[in-house]
Amino acid sequence: MASVFIGRNAVVASSIRSTLVAAPALVLLALSACASRDARLEKISAGISKDSVLAIMGVEKPQRLDPYLVNSHYIETMYFPRPGKADSASVADRNMSPVVVVDGRVAAWGWEQWDSVAASNKIPVKAK
Repeated sequence: MASVFIGRNAVVASSIRSTLVAAPALVLLALSACASRDARLEKISAGISKDSVLAIMGVEKPQRLDPYLVNSHYIETMYFPRPGKADSASVADRNMSPVVVVDGRVAAWGWEQWDSVAASNKIPVKAK
């Protein structure tokens, strides 16, 4: 079938159809990105105690606690499953929310910050 130029309106209509198809895909992508974040981490602030973190996270203890002694500083990384997630895939390292405590006070939270703390202190962390 040969292409036929119908005029400027055909190009505009085609552009609108493309936008209408792409818009829902972008919305779904944005929603899936939000779903992977742990909103509880937004309530954490530097300097609070471990007990305060447990209260914010709504648990009595973390799923896992990794302790390290680095340059006379006691570093603990607490891992919390995301809300509503309890299957084995959800408790894999990168699917949990880390909170880093140094000498009894929160110093960092979330993967980007934990990766940074780990790298600067030569602490091995599982790859993404």
